[in-house]
Amino acid sequence: MSALDSNIVTIALPNIAKDLSAGYSLLGWVLAGYVLAVAALVLQAGKLGDNYGKKRIYLLGFAIFGMSSALCGLSPSVYSLIAFRIVQGAGASVMLATGIPLIFASFPPKERGSAIGINSVAWAMGAVAGPVLGGVLTSIDWRLIFYVNVPVAAAAILVGRARIPAYLNARNPNASRLNLPNAIVLGIAIGLVMLWLTLLDLRLAALGGLGILAFALVESKSKNPILSRELLRNRGFVFSALGLGIMMTSFFGVVFLMSFYFQSVAGFTPLIAGIWVAPLPAMLGIFNPLSGKLFDRFRLPAIMAILGGLLVAGSVFLLSSALKTQSPGTTITVLLGLIGVGGGFVWAPSISSAIEFARPEMRGVANGTAFTLIYVGFATSVALVVSVSTASLPAALSAQIHSGAVTGLSTASALLFDQGLVNAMVALGIVGLLGVPFLILVLREQARRRKSYTEIQSGETKVASVAA
Repeated sequence: MSALDSNIVTIALPNIAKDLSAGYSLLGWVLAGYVLAVAALVLQAGKLGDNYGKKRIYLLGFAIFGMSSALCGLSPSVYSLIAFRIVQGAGASVMLATGIPLIFASFPPKERGSAIGINSVAWAMGAVAGPVLGGVLTSIDWRLIFYVNVPVAAAAILVGRARIPAYLNARNPNASRLNLPNAIVLGIAIGLVMLWLTLLDLRLAALGGLGILAFALVESKSKNPILSRELLRNRGFVFSALGLGIMMTSFFGVVFLMSFYFQSVAGFTPLIAGIWVAPLPAMLGIFNPLSGKLFDRFRLPAIMAILGGLLVAGSVFLLSSALKTQSPGTTITVLLGLIGVGGGFVWAPSISSAIEFARPEMRGVANGTAFTLIYVGFATSVALVVSVSTASLPAALSAQIHSGAVTGLSTASALLFDQGLVNAMVALGIVGLLGVPFLILVLREQARRRKSYTEIQSGETKVASVAA
């Protein structure tokens, strides 16, 4: 449901712009407001699961998501839509914070990578269906893309109550309490930085920097910080989470950018645009479970993530060259598929590594922290695409696009906007390359950890032999 909604919304943005008279920057916030809420609240949502039971909180997330989806569909303006999308993001944060820990609690260590990979198929199915279904529903009425979540959420709650075992609702007596003030400061800081990236206003950059400093200050003095100091000292976890967050910044931005390319530059309908985007999530769905199984078998699974990261970055750079024509062809289809393959080999190994580096009782917080960085990356990718794609445009065209006129461009305007999108795609490729060094550091930490484990086992064997 979450993946379906994300992709459906991306395809529908040009129609939402026309219906609600929303500008390009505000359209970015229809996505960014959602991911901002996730980034700011996912850690606190993980603590809710520890305090009140993961099953109970997981199903609460579905309820919030379903109700806010209905409100999104009823939105009379882009501002109310953004507000309800923030509430929807709060519901998504609850599901994200408790979903993977539920899987970890349900499977033995040797099967967890496979389980997460198979679970990712559900995401990929929604991601594949999203663009196509979004194109169909948007052609009728874009509000249907939100209403479709309501029956799905209701069904999920009924099935979850009956099928998720009661023992997964156990509370952790040692769980830390919530710290909403710090979460609010974090959300404000991220929001200001995103506004700066979107509007390129140095005043917002200064306020964003002050927001980050304020968050660091309140965290350093807090007896209950929302970022675990233990995890921040865990190099394996930090490198895994940072590498994944940076790579997902490159990955997520591609889908947002391509939606505007197909509809604003190539002139496709929402349905045809959805079909053209589909190869990326389709390949992600195929290779996510495969990479999960390989994670369980590989001695050093970060090798897969490194190869996947290089494939994503390289394909994004090649895609930037392919976008220099207004007539999409086979090359674009193949490259979108390769980005999906690379993303599949980054996702399952990286998120599994991040959680496995943490102690068992810290895995809920580890999962929440990792998803915070992932969704900060998602929000950053949207802001980056908006700012870079319009930075080099003539003032009149930039104003036209920012006012919401992103479809029906003249041939000359479409060519100029296409060049802006090419520049944004190059920027996404550079970001993807920046994530690879962190994945290499994960590989080093995995090798160090394996060597330490082997030495301990060897020592125990010698002790047992002497005793015998």
